[in-house]
Amino acid sequence: MGPLFFLALAFAFVGSRHGAVTLWALSAFMLLAAGWAGRANVAVTSRLPIAVISFTGLILFNAMALSPAYTPAGLYQPLLLLAAFFVVRHFTHRAERDAAIAAAFSCAVLAVWGLYEVGLGGIARAQSLFETPATFSAAINLALVPMLALLLVGIRSRIMVAGAVLLSAAVFAADSRGGLLAIAAGLGLAAILAARVRLLHPRAIAILLATLAAGWVLAVAVRALPVPSTESGPDAADRAASSSSRLELFALSWEAWKERPLLGTGYLTYRYALEKNRAQVPSYGASGETWFVHNDYLQLLQELGPIGLLAFLGITLYPPLLAYRRLPQLAVDDRPAAVGIAGAMAAMSMHALVDFPFYVPFCLLLYGALLGALDRRLGVISQSPSMTKGSPPIFRIGRAGVLTLAAIVLLRPVAAEAAAEWGLRKAVAGEQQKAAFWLGAAQRMEARDWRYHWYAGQFWIAQAAQGGNREAARLAADAFAAGFDANSLEVKNLLGKVSVHRYYRHLLDEPADAATIQRWITQAADLAPMNADVQRELAR
Repeated sequence: MGPLFFLALAFAFVGSRHGAVTLWALSAFMLLAAGWAGRANVAVTSRLPIAVISFTGLILFNAMALSPAYTPAGLYQPLLLLAAFFVVRHFTHRAERDAAIAAAFSCAVLAVWGLYEVGLGGIARAQSLFETPATFSAAINLALVPMLALLLVGIRSRIMVAGAVLLSAAVFAADSRGGLLAIAAGLGLAAILAARVRLLHPRAIAILLATLAAGWVLAVAVRALPVPSTESGPDAADRAASSSSRLELFALSWEAWKERPLLGTGYLTYRYALEKNRAQVPSYGASGETWFVHNDYLQLLQELGPIGLLAFLGITLYPPLLAYRRLPQLAVDDRPAAVGIAGAMAAMSMHALVDFPFYVPFCLLLYGALLGALDRRLGVISQSPSMTKGSPPIFRIGRAGVLTLAAIVLLRPVAAEAAAEWGLRKAVAGEQQKAAFWLGAAQRMEARDWRYHWYAGQFWIAQAAQGGNREAARLAADAFAAGFDANSLEVKNLLGKVSVHRYYRHLLDEPADAATIQRWITQAADLAPMNADVQRELAR
């Protein structure tokens, strides 16, 4: 079971960097396989599933029905959180231990990777394959804080202390203020919980501080290795500029929310708000790009509305409060683990105030697993009836139908991604007929995803340029038009339409007139006024 959970984390990790739907699907599959292998025949009764289902269901509904910018991340990111929660919630004790070991080992691998980058790779701040050092530290903290919390309550071993030193060194090497703030918040909550059940001892605090000090010394020693660095670490001016930049992002998100205060602008639409209002974020200039506000609470308010923020608080604020209330009722053996789990969740929830860990699949998977582990301790456990025997036929048929529909919805983006990737490879290889078939298949499978229309439009416009093919010009115009219809916030397909109707109008049966093309350019300028391609079109 442990290897399956490790593979789920590995696929989520690589998918976090590349945004690949196939990797997210493999992560979910491995997670479900781990759940099947480690499932205990028990039922857990509590209210925490309501909060998890509400949050993930709201994201799914928004991504599928409300957002003007559909993305498969809106399907798979909440899926990983939800699946990890229910899988770990029903683990046996041994399966949970194996999953914890797999998580700790995966984070240890990432920590070694990050320290290698800083010591021998010429990189100023550790981040491995994560987008930023901050998200790297958020991931590491999900394994580090439980270890530190266990040290805080007097539970320790040589392996645990060594692991805590390694992981804390990686966080210090990442040099993320948010990561350090998260550790402080996680340990603060752990100390409060430990004191509530009289598990806090002065000697344990001294050991904890010594462990963190050893991690800091290790990070300093790695930085001191005689390897020339190609980067310089952030100084006081850089940190001040970073803080100022985030305030600009915060203000922009707040203004975007006020335009649609009830339902929000749609899941993962912040990037389009930035493109439209770059003048309000001068620190990002004309080309700096981000999908994130660097404050998950504010971003979810903007994208999902007040109901989304309330649902988010249900998985960030409610679990620690529930742990505080029920901790004295737990068995003595369960209390240390509950303290560590709640501390790790508090760390990520605090980090979400200054970064975006709840938009990173790897972090979502681990957070969902921690939620499940906490719920199994705080809920009421009873024997679970068989999943099949004794169930009415109508129930089994309905469940099979729901699972089939879910599989179709979730596998369609995977198939579309595979078809598009194969079509692009065939185009590079010069096999134009096969490329056209597979790119068209991707368009049909995921008609709401603007990227596949863009790929097809680029392919067909190249065919029109090479041979003056009238059919290719028509297909390019149709692909770009379909892409803009799918996502009216993305400027690329709109500019593609302009290019086809301007430069290949002699190949089109009904080319757009000059006034229509000018209207499209004006529309593009409204969507992304500082975009370089838009500026070139305005100059013409």
